[in-house]
Amino acid sequence: MAYGAVNGEPVVLCDVALGDGNGSVPAPTRTSTALVNEVYRAGINSITLHQDNPSWYIVELVVPPDVGGFTVREFRIDDAAGNAIYIGNMAPETKPVLPEGMTRDSIYRLIVETSNAATINLTVDNSIVIATHQYVTDRMDEHLADADPHPQYAKDTDLQAHVEASDPHPQYAKDTDLADHEADVDPHPQYLTAAELVAYLALTRKPATRSYFANI
Repeated sequence: MAYGAVNGEPVVLCDVALGDGNGSVPAPTRTSTALVNEVYRAGINSITLHQDNPSWYIVELVVPPDVGGFTVREFRIDDAAGNAIYIGNMAPETKPVLPEGMTRDSIYRLIVETSNAATINLTVDNSIVIATHQYVTDRMDEHLADADPHPQYAKDTDLQAHVEASDPHPQYAKDTDLADHEADVDPHPQYLTAAELVAYLALTRKPATRSYFANI
């Protein structure tokens, strides 16, 4: 982390490993680079900045219900190259499996601290990302607080303006348009009038044509 801060190179947090400490809670030091006994490892599900402290990050790991049978006492967060960036301990927490009655995912939220938030980056594997209950709740709160969460739909004010408009559908003919059409001497100039047809027949020299039109 210090190297990344000094050289301006982001640290890419990628994986979380859990360990059982071989039966006791370990006491990692600044020189610790490995867990006492690693029992599970997976990609980070999400990483978010803490709401109250800009130096804290919440790294979230989701463990499926079919993984377990151990007690978590330690954790390690690695970068993309597999280097241990954070290592720590936690209060013992048993992770049961399906035969022991575990039917849901277990979520581990690990709070880590950095003096330079700009040095943190994240690689997320989209194939393992899971929307947690808290994530869904946060997005729903944002949705409900939005003044116009569905801009693709008409609002009450839009409908009221539509109702009050003198011509809300200009693409359609109005009653007045139809009245003007009926009163027009020649509403369809693209067609022959009766007088034009008679004149045409008078000029044609084809008896068969005159006979045809005379009998329709």
